[in-house]
Amino acid sequence: MRILTMAEFEEIMEKDADITWNGNNAIKWLNIINKYLPKIGVEGAEHDIIYSCDATELLDAGLTKKDAEKLRSINWMINDGIMACYV
Repeated sequence: MRILTMAEFEEIMEKDADITWNGNNAIKWLNIINKYLPKIGVEGAEHDIIYSCDATELLDAGLTKKDAEKLRSINWMINDGIMACYV
C-alpha cells in the first residue's frame, strides 16, 4: 500500500536538506530499507556510488514520509529510478 506518491517522494528527495548524520549512511539506509524490503540491500556499486532498490518498489512497500525525509537527510537520492548514495 502506497503512502507517498512518486511525485511526493521525488519532491522530498530533491529538496535542499540539511545533510547531517553520524556514522555510516549506508548502514543507516539498510536499517530503514530492511523495514520495507528485508530481502534487498546494496544491489550495485560504481567508483563512488552505491545502488539499492527501485524507488517504486520502496513506495509500494509503504515507505513513510518520515522515513523518506530521513533518507534525504543521510544523503540518499533517486538516480534513474534507483535509490543511490555517494560514498
